[in-house]
Amino acid sequence: MKYLLKTAILVVCVLISLLTQAQKTTQLTASNIFKSHITLQLNGGLTQYFGDLNKDNFFNQNVRNGFGGALGYQFSPLFGLRAQYVKGTLYSVYVKKEVKLNSDFWDASMQLTLNINEIFARYNEKRFVNFYLFGGAGVSSYTSRLNDFSSNYLIRESSSRQSELVVPMGIGAQFRLSKHANLNIEYGDRLTFSDSLLDFYDGGSKRDQYSYASVGLGFRFGGPRDKDKDAIIDKKDKCPDVAGKIELAGCPDADNDGIADNEDDCPKLAGVQEFKGCPDTDGDGIPDTKDKCPKVSGKKELLGCPDKDNDGIADIDDKCPEQAGKAAFQGCPDRDGDEVADKDDECPDVSGLAKFHGCPDKDADSVPDNLDRCPGVPGSVRNFGCPEESNVLVKEVVYFDTDEWIVIDKYNQLLNRIAETMRDNPGIRVTVDGHTDSRESEGYNMQLSENRAEYVIKFFTDRGIDPQRLVKRYYGETRPAASNMTPEGMTLNRRVEIASVK
Repeated sequence: MKYLLKTAILVVCVLISLLTQAQKTTQLTASNIFKSHITLQLNGGLTQYFGDLNKDNFFNQNVRNGFGGALGYQFSPLFGLRAQYVKGTLYSVYVKKEVKLNSDFWDASMQLTLNINEIFARYNEKRFVNFYLFGGAGVSSYTSRLNDFSSNYLIRESSSRQSELVVPMGIGAQFRLSKHANLNIEYGDRLTFSDSLLDFYDGGSKRDQYSYASVGLGFRFGGPRDKDKDAIIDKKDKCPDVAGKIELAGCPDADNDGIADNEDDCPKLAGVQEFKGCPDTDGDGIPDTKDKCPKVSGKKELLGCPDKDNDGIADIDDKCPEQAGKAAFQGCPDRDGDEVADKDDECPDVSGLAKFHGCPDKDADSVPDNLDRCPGVPGSVRNFGCPEESNVLVKEVVYFDTDEWIVIDKYNQLLNRIAETMRDNPGIRVTVDGHTDSRESEGYNMQLSENRAEYVIKFFTDRGIDPQRLVKRYYGETRPAASNMTPEGMTLNRRVEIASVK
């Protein structure tokens, strides 16, 4: 269980790091320039013993106090080296044997540190929280005593201070307090190379462990020289005596046009690289010295003067300079492209027919859509484009076999009669509602009900019925006609309902 807990802590820290760095820095700033430095950390915390005397009872891992420090050198944004010293006490109770362990220890180690944040984002000196991993090798030295739990009688103790190799590893977090100080929270596990030197017990686990969780203050010192204080160290600064920009390797840009002054033909006027730092005021790709309209963006083929509606006709020759048009209409528009000029078009945004003054007739019933009360359904002129109402009503049901969307054969005759009725009565419109029983999942049944309705609609359209007279709907198992608890009920639910609508 203890290994699961440690793994969970590590995973949580990595996820937090990922989330806090999801927006990566893309613009180079002073805080993104890494400078190697020395680190010093002083801390205090809690120690825990993990070994044969408590391996069967995770919650019997008693904590004791400890303190320590570390001196290191951060030589890159990702990696650093440090020497760490920890001193403290380890304590545990072994209930089965009625004994307790006390051990005074210190350990010293060399460790490599890995900054997790730098894996996912550019270095940022001002970042509030940084997570890191550490691991290395060192020496642990301790004197241990084993006493009776009840009487405190001394059972065994180290004859002298015992030392052995130890492998420290763990995770930590730094919270920035200032440029030179931070708050450190750290958890580290120490893995020994013996099973009995620390606790006198050889329990078959091959090696004992102990941990140190700490809180402390960290400090940073030193770093390479930056004479002009422009956040670029002198070694990498092309202009070390004059403060400049990071993106220009430390050289100045007086007009802030992204071109170093020593390469800028117009160092006091912001310009563009294309024209060696000189301006193109109207941004039309023609330098001001060659532009006949330098304050108004224009086209190269018109020597820098504008064609506002971009219709290929110069504004001075365009009778509609604010609207793109056609040469045939002297620069005025035909927005819907129906060869009827907008000024003569009663439907200028919809392509139509000249005989209807530019308006469409989608249902081809000789009533233009702007006058058609039923523009999606063919109708009669005397009924304002709507179909004549019929007194004939349709209300029928056809059924299907399990998991099928082709109607049972005996209902084909009924579907033919409905199609014949609709052909004889062009004013009839019907709804086609698909349904299923509840044998399969909701999603599957919804698709099956749609397939059944689609089959019936195709049956009618194949027999000459206009699709605009058919309204497809499907409900899956949501509207049963009978209980789905019996085979008979399921049979009644596998259906398509066909009903006329006004």
